[in-house]
Amino acid sequence: MSPLLTKEQLENFALQGLSYADDHVSDPFSIKDVSERLGISYSYFYHNFTECMGEPFWHYVKRHRLELAAGLLRHSGYNIGEISDHCGYATTAAFSKAFKQHFKESPKDFRRIIILPNEKRTLQITEGITAAIGSEAFRGLFNYERCEKMRMPDSILYYTLISRGQDPVAEMIARMTQHYTLFKKMQTLFDLEQSRIITGTLDAVPVTDYEKLSMFAGILIPATATAAHAQLRQNFSYLMRKRISGGNYLKLPVPMDFATAGIPMYNFISMNCKEGVFKMSGNHFFISLNGPNYSEIFIPLLKKHY
Repeated sequence: MSPLLTKEQLENFALQGLSYADDHVSDPFSIKDVSERLGISYSYFYHNFTECMGEPFWHYVKRHRLELAAGLLRHSGYNIGEISDHCGYATTAAFSKAFKQHFKESPKDFRRIIILPNEKRTLQITEGITAAIGSEAFRGLFNYERCEKMRMPDSILYYTLISRGQDPVAEMIARMTQHYTLFKKMQTLFDLEQSRIITGTLDAVPVTDYEKLSMFAGILIPATATAAHAQLRQNFSYLMRKRISGGNYLKLPVPMDFATAGIPMYNFISMNCKEGVFKMSGNHFFISLNGPNYSEIFIPLLKKHY
């Protein structure tokens, strides 16, 4: 590996590894699989990821899978065995053991917790950041009767992390305009009529520590739009990629920007899942940015709640 690589290039290798782990959360893979895909040595990838991300790659993979599992325990209707499969564990016993080591609670006991320590802290921090935007005035818009049930196609998300670590929500708000402008230009340049500019987090809110949240902005394109995918991969190879499952979704339109929508969106999801109004099929809920003061919330549903 050339010693002349820039810091930005080194960080991109680490981010591509992170992206691979997130996109293959239910699949078995090794560090060697990732390093070979990136065209670098095992040792180089291992040390570079640790230096750039602040934790070893396999530590990130395990933490990410368990945190996503916790999110599914929180908001989905899956049983523990199904969640184990979704998060890449060969057996339910292995998953339950790893989960208890990480969270100090069994999956069954964790599901009974009403308010998590990270939940309270994350929401307090985020509310403090977004309070000046006036989210309280819009809470009445977040009700189930305003939702539209719809089918979404299997899609691919091309994205970049706009904030990671330290103060991710504040950084996301500060940087979103430039990223939105970039993706809007891409839509126009490549005539991506079926695409959506979206934002969200790769993590399980609010299970992940606030300081470790990875907030993204990206462009979501149906998997069948083969010409568009070829263009983006050729012209924007630095973007990370993630498969987003299609299926049944709730769509909730709200006349506000993404930052204002964030807290009431989470409270809306949490309340309805706790009350059994609906259950989610995964952690991939997101906000679609349809303009400076208009957003749409997309929530993946279990089939029986559609």
